[in-house]
Amino acid sequence: MRRIQGVAASKGVAVAPIIVIEEETVVVPNMDDPAGALVAAGSAVSAHLSNLSAEAAERGRKDAAEVLNAQALMAEDSMIADAVEEHLDDGENFDTALQNAATELQAMLASLPDPYLAARAADVGEVTDRLRRHLAGLPLSKGLSITEPSILCAAQITAAETATLDPNLVVGFATVEGGPTSHVAIIARSIGVPAVVGIPDLLTQVQSGEIGGIDGSTGELFVDLDDTMREELETRAAAEAAAHEAAQKFKGKRVSYRDAPVRVSANVANLDDVERAVAQNADGVGLMRTEFLFMDRPAPPSEDEQVEVYTTALSSFSDPVVIRTFDIGGDKPADFLEVDEEENPFLGVRGVRLYRNEPELFRTQLRALLRAAVAGELWVMIPMVATTSELVEVKEQLSLARDELAASSTPVGDLKLGVMIEVPSAALTADALAQHADFFSIGTNDLTQYAMAADRMSGTLEYLHDPVHPAVLALCQMTAKAGLRNGCPVSVCGEAAADPLAAALFMEMGITKLSVSAPSVNGIKAVIDQLDPEMMAEIQEQALSAADAPAVRMLNYRS
Repeated sequence: MRRIQGVAASKGVAVAPIIVIEEETVVVPNMDDPAGALVAAGSAVSAHLSNLSAEAAERGRKDAAEVLNAQALMAEDSMIADAVEEHLDDGENFDTALQNAATELQAMLASLPDPYLAARAADVGEVTDRLRRHLAGLPLSKGLSITEPSILCAAQITAAETATLDPNLVVGFATVEGGPTSHVAIIARSIGVPAVVGIPDLLTQVQSGEIGGIDGSTGELFVDLDDTMREELETRAAAEAAAHEAAQKFKGKRVSYRDAPVRVSANVANLDDVERAVAQNADGVGLMRTEFLFMDRPAPPSEDEQVEVYTTALSSFSDPVVIRTFDIGGDKPADFLEVDEEENPFLGVRGVRLYRNEPELFRTQLRALLRAAVAGELWVMIPMVATTSELVEVKEQLSLARDELAASSTPVGDLKLGVMIEVPSAALTADALAQHADFFSIGTNDLTQYAMAADRMSGTLEYLHDPVHPAVLALCQMTAKAGLRNGCPVSVCGEAAADPLAAALFMEMGITKLSVSAPSVNGIKAVIDQLDPEMMAEIQEQALSAADAPAVRMLNYRS
């Protein structure tokens, strides 16, 4: 038996024969009018993906339909055509130009610090592959032939292929490429198929016909199973089923820790995410990312357009909705902004630092937020704050925005103003920040990246990305204690909030709200409900004094 470690992408456990999907050789011939041929290919691929999107929607696979629809639009986007044209002008043949253009675009997108935007790199690759298949005269779909429950192993499985999988036949898949935030992983989670991704040498370690086992929660793939491991996987599957059933009991219920109420809210990026959060009875929204309103467009969204989006989100919940002001800049640019190229954009003009350069753009968003605040309980969160002076400047801009609306007799609502704690200096000076902030929300993704000096988009540094490292936990506890001393509520909105062990430790720190993806809301409620405070006090002490993250992971917090 062989155990292969990958990256966990979609929860679930399965045992079945393995099918290895071989890659086809695709060669695009040179053409007299490559630009015209590419336009025609874009139309064909777009129509094909639109049809697949409609089919996915009919099956109730909303996430898959959205991804495929986005790819359909990308197939006809000038971004790809312009990049190919540049390579053709450099004298490259048509096929090489297509591949090099795709590689450059993917590298640019993959470098973005926001994992959701970085995941679009996979879309460029998938769309370009389909364009090449069409130009080479091959069918747009590979036509996977599966007749019995199987685990698929492949270099990659595209979003379109994932969307059309029958979960009764494809009971799991493992790939060389992909990450936990890729669209393929998102679709796999939506249809309940366990997935493990990011296994570089996968195809040299597996053969069709071997009996495999997969655990999408741990990122493990087992090949040529023995009886002992088969029994272990069956035990894991039963435990997951029991956990899922237990989580459903918390839908719509409130939880508490040490008799203090705890909110488990949702992270959202758009109004579709808001609908999913409502469906899971989330305790409001703990993080609404607004930069997606500003990306991929020639001009920023109008004030009225923003008001409509924010109002819809606020009117969907009786609990607070936390809206983060746009976190763009550096290497996460908006097309309509002219910014200087930076050698280290992760440490550059991002978030609140951009507001100094674009005060009117920022104040337009503040006016929209003030107008929308009449629809519900609004908390506004400022990203990338490193000093108290930055927060003071934001409050001045907020006062100006309020005065501008008052001058036109425009109705406004009240809001709370808070700080996203993601820069270590903010955690270290949390007492000072609390004098100017109504709340804190810890962004564990960037806080871990900056505390560990490890690019969170780098797979080779994955061992440094664990938010339960004692150094990161110490910064979180420091923030939580400062919040308690100053009457400033503290939440966690980073991915660690959905990590059961991290969530348990956050509760013992005195954190009163966790914000997670909508599907994780009730599972985290179930975790909190089962915690033993007396045990957690000891576990937290051991975690903070541990040597490293693996040592913390060894702690048993379950009573």
